[in-house]
Amino acid sequence: MSLLPRPRSLARVGAALTAVLALAATAACSPEDLMAATSADPTGAATDRAAPAQAGGTLNVLVAGNIATWDPQVMYPGPEAFFAQRTFVRTLTTYGTGEKERDLVGDLATTTGKESNGGKTWQFTLREGVTWQDGKPVTCEDIRRGVARTFDRTTHVAGTNYASFLLNVPTKVTAEGLEKPAYSGPKDTKNEKSFLKAVVCKGRTITFHLRTAERDFPHIVALPEFAPRQAGADADVKPAGQGGDDKKAESTEMQASLDVFSSGPYRLDGTWQPGKGGTFVRNEHWDADTDPVRKAYPDQIVVTTGLDEETVIERLLNQQGSDAQAVSWVQASPTLRNHAGTALQARLTFPYTGSVDYLALNMRSKVMSKEVVRKAFALSTNRATYVTATGGEGAGSPTWSILGPTISEAGLRPPKGARLEGDPEAARKLLEDAGVELPVKVRVVHAQSLLIDKAYAALEAGWERAGFEVERTSVKPEDYYKTIEKPSSVKDYDVFRGSWQPDVPSASGVLPALFDARINIDSTGPGQDVGYFDDKAVAKLMDRAQGTSGPRERAAIWADTDTLIRERGGYVALAATKVLHIHGAGVLHYDDHAVGGIVDVATVAVR
Repeated sequence: MSLLPRPRSLARVGAALTAVLALAATAACSPEDLMAATSADPTGAATDRAAPAQAGGTLNVLVAGNIATWDPQVMYPGPEAFFAQRTFVRTLTTYGTGEKERDLVGDLATTTGKESNGGKTWQFTLREGVTWQDGKPVTCEDIRRGVARTFDRTTHVAGTNYASFLLNVPTKVTAEGLEKPAYSGPKDTKNEKSFLKAVVCKGRTITFHLRTAERDFPHIVALPEFAPRQAGADADVKPAGQGGDDKKAESTEMQASLDVFSSGPYRLDGTWQPGKGGTFVRNEHWDADTDPVRKAYPDQIVVTTGLDEETVIERLLNQQGSDAQAVSWVQASPTLRNHAGTALQARLTFPYTGSVDYLALNMRSKVMSKEVVRKAFALSTNRATYVTATGGEGAGSPTWSILGPTISEAGLRPPKGARLEGDPEAARKLLEDAGVELPVKVRVVHAQSLLIDKAYAALEAGWERAGFEVERTSVKPEDYYKTIEKPSSVKDYDVFRGSWQPDVPSASGVLPALFDARINIDSTGPGQDVGYFDDKAVAKLMDRAQGTSGPRERAAIWADTDTLIRERGGYVALAATKVLHIHGAGVLHYDDHAVGGIVDVATVAVR
């Protein structure tokens, strides 16, 4: 088990803002306003899923806000990254389509990888005939160059960082006492040999040597972090703040981050315009025979950015002009489903996002360090009310575990006798029988929004009926995680709201990241283990799961791990979130991908 820090995904921040975005859409489209807008479909036609897909036409993508980067190594998993990976970014592996969306397939590679050395070595062979948009072949060296970029801490300021803690390269202890790789990216000639030993190229074969076994490595190389980078694609730009003209450097950095050099079916026509968008046209050098998933039906994809949520939803509802061939990943209010006519219903989808909300209990606080208090608090938590308060069915089933469908479609089942709406009376009796003095004071902190504030007020009512006296603090979403990950948080709060969307659809992307003290807790704070959960039995199960090769056997061990964490009071599950998406009636074969969470442009077509 590596003790290097695990990636600290910002996907959770996007998940924490889900309620805020949904609220904005609700404000933009109240039920009264929607009655007129949804009584009829302006095109007079519903989306025809059975119609044969044909090449041609223009797909429009409406984006709220701006795209921060198109640089694969700097992108976090999310809508923009998934869009990029279905259009112009290819990786060694990727996810299937349709009924096989959760199946991993070889993308740039011929297979999903060959394992050896007990899961510490992974080998991939590149397909023949895969080229860049200039016709040059995508090589093993291109992939190695892309991975090397993630070690450069002066430029790799975002994105996932699995390579830096998984690859078997020497490490050093920083001045802060943290263990980091000694190799620092493509310009580090001093430590380059160690990196080249960890990532070996031989013809069309690339071999990764890891420091510890990682059975989910084929899923990890599907992340944009492991995308190839063509030689010469990186300009020698001096970052802002390191001398020279800072404004010019910042402008150059921003534009470079938005440059697109394609290995997929589409290439950017001209340059990307920040705040406006760009047009993706067919990449003449893409060969469909080398691509197992991307159908690339539209002739071009026009992406419009700089919009607000209200404008996007209104355009999708009204479908004026080319908006009938438009899609978006902006979230509409779930109440829209209750007011939609038949034609509009055909244009609505309601997928799970992969994000889960949960409560982390502070194992080091005076209150929550007592097992009986943790059990009573969990028993009195009204998850059904939380779901209703955060958007009704839009928040998903409160019975899902933190693992979502990666372990079982049924998800977390509450302890025998427990009710989804909580049981405050039983929780109070549990406290009284244990001789706990009432009321029990607890300090709860959560991210701030009107919906979330309402949800926690509803939870507070149940907790107080059980004998808890609640002091509730709400923090602005942009400040929330830096607040709860401070070392002082262990003394300031007893219960934390958590929200998590895993980078890979596996328990290995959830449980260690949130509940393994060995890779989280140090002198700088709790990392993502905000409740300071530290359990040797759980750690042993995690190590066992990561060392088990059989997928079914590994999933069973992860399920046992999840159960033990919950039984020990590590978390209280709240909900798995769902979102409402709208698309134009001229969009065919629309599908919200189970892993990407948004429209799958690999298979969508237009008419």
